[in-house]
Amino acid sequence: MTKNKVFDEIILKIKENKNICIISHIHPDGDAIGSELAFYHFLKKYKKNVIILNHDKLPENYNFLPGSEACKKMKDTDRKIIEQVDLFILLDCSNLDRIGETTLFLKSCDIINIDHHCSNDSYGTINYIDPTASSTGEIIFNFINYANPEMMTKDIAECLFTAIITDTGAFRYENTSEKTFEVTSRLISTGIKSHIISQNIYNRKSFKELKLLGFALSTLETDKNNMVSWVTIQQDMLKKTNTSEENTEGIIEMVTTIKNCEIFLLFRETLNDSVKVSLRSKGHFNVNLFALKYGGGGHPNAAGCIIKGKLPDVKNSLIPDLLNEISVKD
Repeated sequence: MTKNKVFDEIILKIKENKNICIISHIHPDGDAIGSELAFYHFLKKYKKNVIILNHDKLPENYNFLPGSEACKKMKDTDRKIIEQVDLFILLDCSNLDRIGETTLFLKSCDIINIDHHCSNDSYGTINYIDPTASSTGEIIFNFINYANPEMMTKDIAECLFTAIITDTGAFRYENTSEKTFEVTSRLISTGIKSHIISQNIYNRKSFKELKLLGFALSTLETDKNNMVSWVTIQQDMLKKTNTSEENTEGIIEMVTTIKNCEIFLLFRETLNDSVKVSLRSKGHFNVNLFALKYGGGGHPNAAGCIIKGKLPDVKNSLIPDLLNEISVKD
């Protein structure tokens, strides 16, 4: 196997430290959770003391994953345990702002930064960034396979398959490559049931989540050229359906099914006078570059940002700006 200098550095750093904390971004998605849990199982085989610490709690639709109980919310974690950490591993985080309040626990010890976002600002002591990978999960597969292929257990494979399938939109996004299918084939060869994993991820919507989807789709709008479509989720919708922000995952993907439309947005009103904007693209327009203007980021076809301000003001400002960007590109 070809030598990988950065992977060798990561392996050495892991061997040098005993107490390790794994962190991912706020509102963790399937790639974040799957990558964290896969790395957790890997480190456990090295007899390490490992904790997974996120700003937000584990989304319910990923609680089927092996070891999911290890995913802790920052506020529910004993500070004494965190104070003993001597190595942090940050996964799927383009910058430190993306991990939320968990930055309060980062100490002056080493940080391993593994990510596939092209916007990553290399904040770690050791950085491994591969924008050509479909997901951080694909990178973790490559790392574990490099470190010790015999450690690719069914538990790890199930977590990595989840990471990859969610970040590729079930292999529908442009980030899906030949390598991605090679990796998922290797994962399936461990004996995992890909159809059961897919059902757990996509076919476990609750009644209240479908009610929320209905409210969101009732706000569907499009520009006069049918180039951009968007939906809106207000706080009162969450209250009426007894849902939370984690239940909004997947709604933007429903909007992307609109025929002939190329760019899609979801505006979600938050409690702190800001709006979270999710962006998707089916064409050549790079939503990552657009999100960067607003302090966000992501991928060319999937990105997001958080904008301070009232929902109507944010929409009335961002949509004309987006349409102007599109006209300039054309």
